[in-house]
Amino acid sequence: MPDQPPQTSDAIEVFITSLRQRSVPVNTIKSYAHDLRLFVQYVPADLPAVTHETVQAFLASFSHLSAATRRRRSSTLCAFYHWLIRHGVVEINPMERLDSIEQVEREPRPLPPETVTKILRAIPASNLRDRTLFTLLYETGIRVGEALGLLATEVDLSTDDEKIRVFGKGRRERTVMLTAAPESVRLLRRHLKQSHITSGSVFRGDPRYGGSPLPLEYSVAHYAWQKYCRSAEVQATIHQLRHSRASQLLQAGVPVTTVRKQLGHRNIKSTLLYAEVDQATIKQDLLRYQRRKGKRQ
Repeated sequence: MPDQPPQTSDAIEVFITSLRQRSVPVNTIKSYAHDLRLFVQYVPADLPAVTHETVQAFLASFSHLSAATRRRRSSTLCAFYHWLIRHGVVEINPMERLDSIEQVEREPRPLPPETVTKILRAIPASNLRDRTLFTLLYETGIRVGEALGLLATEVDLSTDDEKIRVFGKGRRERTVMLTAAPESVRLLRRHLKQSHITSGSVFRGDPRYGGSPLPLEYSVAHYAWQKYCRSAEVQATIHQLRHSRASQLLQAGVPVTTVRKQLGHRNIKSTLLYAEVDQATIKQDLLRYQRRKGKRQ
């Protein structure tokens, strides 16, 4: 009896297990698992039967979605097939001849400070975890995944030298100073003390509602954020907190290299997107210039 060809579903299961063993970030594993669940429902059960055309048709079925989502799904398949080739499961990589999905550079949409304040005030004082999380995201501009992955041992609240250590995209480590995040420092001190957190995740599920000491899931944080936005009668995404902080720092004259390091951008072009100013700001700057020029004459 000839050997049975490897099954797509089995290969995906082993791949996801290997990611867990390599301590890949939880959110990355969840994204991969979600994309590959869609993939296995679309393609043949026998892995070798999946061709370039099959993959192309699978990705084309998401043409109605954003370029960012389609790029992520393509990236998931690239990682999966790279792993398959490396382990000798398949010999041909159907991803090799695919055209890259064009990246559309979108202009960041920062929120006015008063809007952010309104949302943060909608968080009940009794929910210290959420107040701390969303204030930290706003005052530092770190990514949601970086905050959710923050460990108590990576928080240093030494007076006048407060900082946290986070792991960004590609597990790149960086130190984020809390010098300009006084409310975050105050809330972190209270949150860690009241929740008796000395190790493990800083932001975790609430045990009163079946939560665990594991990191708070993005879906839970997203649901909470949307709830507070509804209470404040505001439409906003969590990621706009990052946009808002970056724009505020640059408008305040903080050097772009400093902002880049604080945000964890690999390419300074990403940081410069936040340097765009609106017409009102341009008008004010020109008026100030004209007034200074008039005084010198």
